[in-house]
Amino acid sequence: PEFEALLAEFLHVYEGAQDLTVLYPGVRTALEALAAAGYRLGLCTNKPLAPTRAVLRHFDLEALFPVVIGGDSLAVKKPDPAPLLATLEALGGGAAVFVGDSEVDAETAQAAGLPFLLYTEGYRKTPVEALPHTAAFHDFNRLLALVSASTAP
Repeated sequence: PEFEALLAEFLHVYEGAQDLTVLYPGVRTALEALAAAGYRLGLCTNKPLAPTRAVLRHFDLEALFPVVIGGDSLAVKKPDPAPLLATLEALGGGAAVFVGDSEVDAETAQAAGLPFLLYTEGYRKTPVEALPHTAAFHDFNRLLALVSASTAP
């Protein structure tokens, strides 16, 4: 019976914790370069939608992500491909690539049949070579070139 009250309190604290979050080095520049090159950006995360949007507002990144699917947006979460596929559909479809940093992200991309770009400095615990990926990178300055190569016909 206390679950709903505890969940509400947790979400209240979680939504205000964006000051504890930092962007990986080079992320803003990479995202801006992708958007300037005409790529449509969407965000698919297992984090609840409200805290996700709070983080995007905190870093002034909302305008770069017209589509955001959170862990509570659908009945299922990653690694089920449905949230990623819903993100792509909302973006209008077409060629796509999924960028992530974890085993769950690799499994999601594989389940969705999408190229996967693995950021090696994130949450991953499994060796890079053991995860299915199209390319791995440790420097976001490489992201635009990797996305371009992964989405080329």
